[in-house]
Amino acid sequence: MPKAVADAALIMWMETLKVRASPTGYLMSVVLAPLGFLLFAKAMTPPGFDIGVRLVAGSLVFGLGLTTVNLLAQFILAERFNNEMKLVVASPVHPLSYVSGLVAYGVAQGMVTAAVMLSFAPLFGIDITLSLWLVPIVLLTAVSMTGIAVVIATWAPSIELGGMLANTFGILIVLLSPVYYPIERLPEWLRWLARFSPYTHAGEAINRVLSGQGGFEREVLVLAGITAVGLAVGVAGLRWREV
Repeated sequence: MPKAVADAALIMWMETLKVRASPTGYLMSVVLAPLGFLLFAKAMTPPGFDIGVRLVAGSLVFGLGLTTVNLLAQFILAERFNNEMKLVVASPVHPLSYVSGLVAYGVAQGMVTAAVMLSFAPLFGIDITLSLWLVPIVLLTAVSMTGIAVVIATWAPSIELGGMLANTFGILIVLLSPVYYPIERLPEWLRWLARFSPYTHAGEAINRVLSGQGGFEREVLVLAGITAVGLAVGVAGLRWREV
């Protein structure tokens, strides 16, 4: 196995060991919090107005957005300001291996979140159509904003400011994205801005897959393009050594 791949796998495994040391926090962030999004969205739905599958699709994207962006940034911030990153740099580990390992761990968490959300859909009386297309769409959704999280976490001057920026950015992007409703319900001037968000296209694609409508290929292509740009930004903007 190439050293770069082995290093990435080791970084991912190290993050997994932290979960074993604090399973309660993992359960809260990856399982209970996403279910909270679903319950909140269900409670906010007006009586007699059934948004059905879109409720699940929107909550799924919302949970993935917060899980992958916020948690990834928090992991890097904690390792950076606890001097763990310095040990990784001195090992030496290539920066791409480090980021790849963390992103892989974040994606694994995202897949758990997606599985939990989809498994609870029938309990809410919502019929969904499962498809293999969900796998690449969920992966792209989970990875789409990780590049921004890497930039925030490696450039923030303090762990407090970095955490605040990660929370604000992650939540703001999700809230600006029409994941619980069609983009046509937004004012015209806001639609063009929403189309730059990967979560807009992820929400529409997942909604179409779960409802069995089809016609989601264009949204997947746009989501893949935005994800590629986001990853490029993260790699280019990664601050590996403190100055």
